[in-house]
Amino acid sequence: MSKGFLMFAHNNDEIDYLKLATVNANLIKENCDIHDITVVTNKASYDYTTSQLGEEFVNKAINNIVFVEKDKNFKYANQRLFKDTSHTIKPLPFYNLDRCNAYDISPYEETIMIDADYLILSDALNSCWGHNNELMMNWKYDDIMYEREDDSLKRLHPTGITMYWATVVYFKKTEFTKQFFETVKHVKDNSRYYQDLYKWPGSLYRNDYSFSVAAHMLGGFEDKAIPQLPVPSLYKTFDTDDVHSAPAKNELIFYLEQPKSLGDFMVCRWRHLDIHVMNKWAINRISEELLGHINKCVKRNHHNLETT
Repeated sequence: MSKGFLMFAHNNDEIDYLKLATVNANLIKENCDIHDITVVTNKASYDYTTSQLGEEFVNKAINNIVFVEKDKNFKYANQRLFKDTSHTIKPLPFYNLDRCNAYDISPYEETIMIDADYLILSDALNSCWGHNNELMMNWKYDDIMYEREDDSLKRLHPTGITMYWATVVYFKKTEFTKQFFETVKHVKDNSRYYQDLYKWPGSLYRNDYSFSVAAHMLGGFEDKAIPQLPVPSLYKTFDTDDVHSAPAKNELIFYLEQPKSLGDFMVCRWRHLDIHVMNKWAINRISEELLGHINKCVKRNHHNLETT
């Protein structure tokens, strides 16, 4: 069966999502040895990112780029607060809402769809390929700052259904998964009705909400009916945290904001585990370091092949 990774990367006025996806594509190739990578973007994002990184570099990292129109209707209706630690907060549009189209867009029989900022620092997701389950995503997540607890991230409402994270979704091309993504589209298109029904908070639409509602509906209205990924957890840092550096391949040094002393940070060393880094600016700041380590590994592997 054909298999590959899928990411969605629409830039906004400040954050270069396609650059994030390009960096992550290199991490996927190095750590998972998967070279079929599809990224969904728009022409304006592509033109900007390739002007910064070079067209050859982007196309070498991503072997299948799909162009779609950016959903500009959400420019003002779906503004969210982006944080570069608690010291910098900016309201910006969030365009990456077309993940409901993943089934239609993916050219693979088996797909792992990930956020562009879910950094692949291991081969853990390779355990998904050939799995008996046709659809898997996680409701379990762990903040690596263990003292932080946010119950609002566990359920859509305190008395409502469990929230699944659309950060990582594995699916096969089957009738069930096709119906699942059609249901996600339906929930997105009728989000006001489903928000009233499932009581999720605020005015911001999130992919997590529509995926959670679809999981509940397609799971026979049972909680946690869709199986989780065969990984220990989805690890994450918040956008109030920062990344100091990438000192080695698959290694990051984080500044984690202390929950009882906002604006103060604890240093954390993170190695060989995939992680969702919510501070997008922080990833872009250390992207050259990440790519430098990958390039060294590629050159070393080529040298070893030539000498054997």
